Amino acid sequence: MKKPLVAITIFYILVIVLMEIVGILNKIPAGNIARQATGNTAVITGKITSEPEESDTKTSFVLKTTKINGTDTKGNVLVNYYADENNFSYGDIVEITGKFFRPNHPSTPGTFDYKKYLFRKRIYALMSVFQKNDIRIIDKKPFFILQLSLKLRRQILDAYEKNLLPQQAAVLSGITIGEKSGLTPYIQKIFIDAGVMHVLVVSGSNVAFVAVIFLWIFRTILRLKKKISLCLLIPIILLYAMITGDNPPVLRATIMTLIVIFALLLSRNADIYQDIFLAALIILIYNPLTLFEAGFQMSFAATLGIIYFFPIFQSSTKIHKLPKFFNWLISVFLASFSAQIAIAPLMAYYFNKVSIIALVSNLVILPMIGISLGAGFALYFASLIGTQLLFIVSKVTGGIVSLITYLVDMFANVPYSTIRTPAPSIYFILLFYVIVVGLPKIKNYIWKRIVILSFGILILMPVWNYFSKSKKNLEITFIDVGLGDAVYCEFPDGSNMLVDGGGNWGAKYDIGETIISPFLWNKGIMKIDTIILTHPHINHFQGLIAVCNNFKIKKFITNGEISKEDEYLELMKVLRKKKIAMGKISAGEHFNIKNVSVGVLNPEKITPNTDDNSIVMKLSYNDFSILLCGDITKKTQNILTEKNIASTVLFVPSHGKKKLLLNFLLTISPEYAIISTNMPAASVLEQLNWCKLFTTAASGTLTVYTDGRYWKIKETIKDIPMDMIILDWE
Repeated sequence: MKKPLVAITIFYILVIVLMEIVGILNKIPAGNIARQATGNTAVITGKITSEPEESDTKTSFVLKTTKINGTDTKGNVLVNYYADENNFSYGDIVEITGKFFRPNHPSTPGTFDYKKYLFRKRIYALMSVFQKNDIRIIDKKPFFILQLSLKLRRQILDAYEKNLLPQQAAVLSGITIGEKSGLTPYIQKIFIDAGVMHVLVVSGSNVAFVAVIFLWIFRTILRLKKKISLCLLIPIILLYAMITGDNPPVLRATIMTLIVIFALLLSRNADIYQDIFLAALIILIYNPLTLFEAGFQMSFAATLGIIYFFPIFQSSTKIHKLPKFFNWLISVFLASFSAQIAIAPLMAYYFNKVSIIALVSNLVILPMIGISLGAGFALYFASLIGTQLLFIVSKVTGGIVSLITYLVDMFANVPYSTIRTPAPSIYFILLFYVIVVGLPKIKNYIWKRIVILSFGILILMPVWNYFSKSKKNLEITFIDVGLGDAVYCEFPDGSNMLVDGGGNWGAKYDIGETIISPFLWNKGIMKIDTIILTHPHINHFQGLIAVCNNFKIKKFITNGEISKEDEYLELMKVLRKKKIAMGKISAGEHFNIKNVSVGVLNPEKITPNTDDNSIVMKLSYNDFSILLCGDITKKTQNILTEKNIASTVLFVPSHGKKKLLLNFLLTISPEYAIISTNMPAASVLEQLNWCKLFTTAASGTLTVYTDGRYWKIKETIKDIPMDMIILDWE
């Protein structure tokens, strides 16, 4: 066997996938402390094994546990500390009192799975601490080398913060050591849209740059011998990996760099494929679940893509005949192109976008990242010396970082710099890789038939999906957006409608971008026929800003009321920019979508009370009907009792926060009631206890399926105690 490590690693990966499929890897290990996480208060003793990370609302760290309520235990817990002051640090032995619980799967399909994210880091439970006195330091036992790396990390960050502008410091911190806490949402967005976000999380290229920089210092400035330089490079590479946090791309590059160094020291040639797969094998032996992390997959895919495709492109373009500069320029472009081909389906799967501009942006930005990395190290060393040198280095470094940010912003705002895509299936991704790997080998008899067969299956997949879908059902999905409304309707003829888009006052994340859009992309949706905004309250329209940016919208309908809130004005700006047709509806209007009848029952006219201006609609499909009420008060409820509002399902107004008018409820006589809220009022729950009641707080996103004769309601999550709901996941 020519490449035994490749074969062994592939076999091991297949074993991991099989174990994942049968569920072996999805269980909490026996004896792990998470098995005792019930949502109640617990007293846990353990050692802080990570540098505490501070955000606006909390400080988080990983605790390696030894006792719970006085009993021996084991396992890691992620602690979130919400008090203002803290005096704990890495290496402290602490006793903590707080609420101890397990994270839940996402309440909306297609959104970020925080539980799975933690699970793959071998963290199965969370602890919330709200008082300073609830963390008591017993002892300090830091691991010396890790303590040194964390100290260096803090010193580097301090040097940047003291000598650069806040935005410059945040970007340089990301480039040099992968620190993202200071990055604003806009900075993160432009780096993602420009296809260069990998430079802010420390990728494999950073390790290569560090190796080159220090090897140049040892060989050129210090005039050390080759083998001595290589030996000195080993601890530097290891220390850099520890400073940056040991993420998969860094681990992969670190292991490969060390293999190359040892090969050079032993005067042996390194086999690049063997090196890559050995790096993967080492990482996966330590933690098999790393296989399913986006960072791991994209890092290895990009590296393999460059190794496989670049020589093919290089030979076909005959760039060796060009002048050196153009040769280098085209080589960088082809390397970037090779990497982008390899990661394109993974980008679509994990982020619902494929970057087109990345081919050009990486060509410009990557060389500058090497320069900024060197400048970042120079700034740190200059901060230790001080004097006039520090002033000069800080100005030069700040200028380089500002130039990088400016160029990234420019690339990100090029029209169509990224293409939004629905999440591809696993089958599509596998077929894609078979085809792109096989195309260069198309002359081979076997590969030719494999590629043709794969193309055939790829073409037939959407046809199969189209005919396999039932066209008789009406599906109404109540998306879990917390205290707000977002109702997605799919009609029997395949058309769709979104009623409201959620939102939040002072939210730390965009509900439209992080919840509604991923939900729709996960369903393969790229266009929305109709959006209806029931009334202009922020928890009904804020999420629509991102939705209108991310999807093709045919019509946008309101009740005619206008808001002066900044978010509403931004929404109107997006509608004009995207040239989305606008209209308004009022009581008495009626339209049919296939066999579904939609009757508008409110508003009769616009009044000073925005809640009572809510668009109220009754959707009827043969024997099934549902009443969507917006936020109407008892005044409008009383008016509606004179109309035909009897319905199978009631979408409870005002998010279940206000009691309903009894006559209104009796006139509807619903079999089912649905509340979209973070936590409904107890009085409303009691009032509706005679019908089958669902809330997004307890059941997550809810979907009603009906063919007009029979209906059912599907819950995303079930039986989750209210005190187990976590409202501030990041």
